[in-house]
Amino acid sequence: MIVLLLTTKNEADVLRENLEHHLAYGVDHVCVADNESTDGTADVLRAFGDAVSTEVFHDFAVRQDVRTRLLERLRARHRGRLAWVGVSDTDEFHWMQGRTLPEILAEAPADAPAVTCHQKLFLPSEEDAEHGPVHDRQRHRTTGPDSPLHSSYREGKTFYRDAWLRRVDHEHRSPRLPGPAVSPPVPTVHHYMIRDEDQFVMKVRRLTAWRERRGLRSRLWYHRLRRAFGVPLPPYVAGFKAEWWNVLREGGEEGLRRYYRDTYRLQARDLPRLIAEGAIVRDDAFGDWCRARR
Repeated sequence: MIVLLLTTKNEADVLRENLEHHLAYGVDHVCVADNESTDGTADVLRAFGDAVSTEVFHDFAVRQDVRTRLLERLRARHRGRLAWVGVSDTDEFHWMQGRTLPEILAEAPADAPAVTCHQKLFLPSEEDAEHGPVHDRQRHRTTGPDSPLHSSYREGKTFYRDAWLRRVDHEHRSPRLPGPAVSPPVPTVHHYMIRDEDQFVMKVRRLTAWRERRGLRSRLWYHRLRRAFGVPLPPYVAGFKAEWWNVLREGGEEGLRRYYRDTYRLQARDLPRLIAEGAIVRDDAFGDWCRARR
């Protein structure tokens, strides 16, 4: 069995697309840690029956414990049948042209404890359609982690051999993994981090709210952690995310909405220049594949 572990909160629309895609692409079961969603998430999960198991939780800081519990329960029901366990998010879709997920994982060396899949970060643009699945609407992505517009992680997302994974301890790749990362030859994670203006506002507000913990009350939590431990922030946190939080603090929600429309969302007039500069590329492959299957 191939198992996918997801964390979600108020993403019912894309969650349905995620589950439909992965269960058709080779995932046998999805465990969903639901951070007290108040939209239609519960109805979406029920629609998939026994192919999905879930647990509702309150504190985002314990999400890895929740994923671990879900995995342990699944192991108890299917003793010895689990082969691979992936850790992912609702806005990420694994896909490679001409290859299914079982085929991708089968190519890993027999002694590799995990496969780390890198991402393609898709961005909203003025050219996007207003309605439809996000992988149909968004067709422009960054050219990779070195792009000045790459506002997300660089570490990839990992599938672990079940025999190796005892506890979920990392969003991307466990620091306990031995040796260099084993990865497919091309990025397979299609990441739709920001899907529209309302979701952008919700995401920034949620990130800034997760701070009143262990005495980190008066300022954004990452400022205190940086001062306390002297650890440099990842470039995308020190850059884009710090900028988002500053916009919210100084301009409120309206300032954040203006920032999304005028700065973060790709402007139609800028697309040819950004493509010529190598910051973005138009990538229709996954969107066309999904459309053809509908």
